[in-house]
Amino acid sequence: MPTTLKSILDGLDDGFSTAIRNCQLLTIWEKVVDEGIRKNTDPVKIRNRTLFIQTATPAWANELTYLKREIIRRFNQQAGSEAITDIRFKAREVS
Repeated sequence: MPTTLKSILDGLDDGFSTAIRNCQLLTIWEKVVDEGIRKNTDPVKIRNRTLFIQTATPAWANELTYLKREIIRRFNQQAGSEAITDIRFKAREVS
């Protein structure tokens, strides 16, 4: 019987498999926000069930904080579990 990627990943230590799961979860962002938000944000990482989002401007970061609860609800619904409990929005640093 061939070995599947899932069976390999299930056998790995929890930290590594959690990191892979979190990377997979980042793709959900595009499914739960509209095109305007997608164009002005980038999901960066998930750490301790907090999703970190980089925004195009401080104004976007501020505006999205008002939508945080709804986005968390839709994100978790899409994930099929309580994948995140918080979102942190931070504007990109201009160099």
